[in-house]
Amino acid sequence: MYGIHQCQSQSDGIYNNLDKMTKLRCSVIALMVVLLFACTDRTRSFSPLLQKRRNTGTSGHKAAFTLLLLHSEKEPLSKARSSYEGLPSSPFWKKQQLKKLASWAINDEANRPIIGEYEPDAFWLWSRWKGTVLSMTIVPVLLSMCIGVGVDFAVHSLVSESDWPAFSVPPADAPLVQQLEGLNSLWEYQVTLTTFILTFFTTEAYKFWRTVYSTTRAIQGRINDICMLITIGAKRNDPESQELVARCTRLIKKSHSFFWAATPTVSDGLGDEGHEHTDMPLEDMQQEKIGPLLLSPEGLRGLVKVGELTAEEAEALLSSGLPPTQYTYILMEWVGLYVMDGLESGLLGRNGINNSGLEENFLRQLTALRAEYFNIGDFVSGRMPLAYVQLVQILVDSLVFLAPFSLYSDLGSLSIPLTGLLTLFFKGLLELSKSFLDPFGVEGYPHQNIRVDVLVSELNFGAASRWVKAAESFPGAPNGSASVSKQEQEEGQQ
Repeated sequence: MYGIHQCQSQSDGIYNNLDKMTKLRCSVIALMVVLLFACTDRTRSFSPLLQKRRNTGTSGHKAAFTLLLLHSEKEPLSKARSSYEGLPSSPFWKKQQLKKLASWAINDEANRPIIGEYEPDAFWLWSRWKGTVLSMTIVPVLLSMCIGVGVDFAVHSLVSESDWPAFSVPPADAPLVQQLEGLNSLWEYQVTLTTFILTFFTTEAYKFWRTVYSTTRAIQGRINDICMLITIGAKRNDPESQELVARCTRLIKKSHSFFWAATPTVSDGLGDEGHEHTDMPLEDMQQEKIGPLLLSPEGLRGLVKVGELTAEEAEALLSSGLPPTQYTYILMEWVGLYVMDGLESGLLGRNGINNSGLEENFLRQLTALRAEYFNIGDFVSGRMPLAYVQLVQILVDSLVFLAPFSLYSDLGSLSIPLTGLLTLFFKGLLELSKSFLDPFGVEGYPHQNIRVDVLVSELNFGAASRWVKAAESFPGAPNGSASVSKQEQEEGQQ
């Protein structure tokens, strides 16, 4: 406490010896630095000092100036936070996760949109913060404005004609201003180049995101086609045929759940909403993947308990000799073999109809589903070359860094807010593009991810209910032998 009071006394003495304009600039710089640290410091190390300022009634300028000079150590966490409960640090984490994952795997109701939706109202859009470019660029915006304030302070200190009015253009004949004017000419060329490349980069990144999203929907479409073909080809009111339909639809929808459980995503089992209310860093949450837990022996036994797998099927998966990431394709293979056996035994297809096309269409949809599964990994692994992303990053960062120096000769103090606005636009486009290149939110953009738990819920409903109930409601004759009236036969002969 004595050290803090001594540091504050020294800072007050320095502060009182400064002129009015210098005090104002120092206060602005200090306040912006405090805001910058407040946005990046998750441990809230400034909170005790700010509370002391409120209690002692220290003036805003002096307190900010003191904060600029004072180094505050971070407080250790005295106890575990409640937001960590149920995560890997808890001994009950795996049991809790298994219960949630089993519920995720069989859920057939989507409880939220597949992506973050928006309202077209302008006020609503302006008021959003989480998951927007405002939240992604607040730190570089404040940092660039701090640099702008520093440039303004330096020019006023070094130029002899430092008494020009505030928010006015500095004297053009000053040597320092002339040097900044030369830098501005070079900077304008870079603005043109960066704008063109960044616009094209954003367009390509969004195309990638749309392609991945379309592929996730195509996977749903192929599985729905397979289920529809199986239910169409099955004999109605035949217990063995209906049992075959139930087995195939159960296995094909479970292959879908296993695929997303093996794919690194933010919402691969618990939903990304569970991560939004914790202070744990994203890399710590990913140390033990959530989805693959469903593919572990414990996860398979949990699915056996809820009736999504039989004990024989779970044992066959474990003894297959393939890694858990391949369970998706094992179940697909089983579905294909069950259908081929059903066609051979007469449980699927129509008696007396040769080459009905059911087998050909089924195999085409099954192989198309395999291709869509592979496309997800192929798209993510080949999304963008490193050199391209690095070039865009360097262009944008250098442009934003040079903006306070380049704009000052033409705008003076007005370059400070305009530099922040420029940083918001260019850095915002860059961060938005990188979020498009992270469609499943595993690289620091969880709010832009495609929510695969919604995909699983939608598919579970379609595979388990839609086509089976549609076939059950068919008003034709049982066993697939639809009666044809004499009049219809005569019309068909004509």
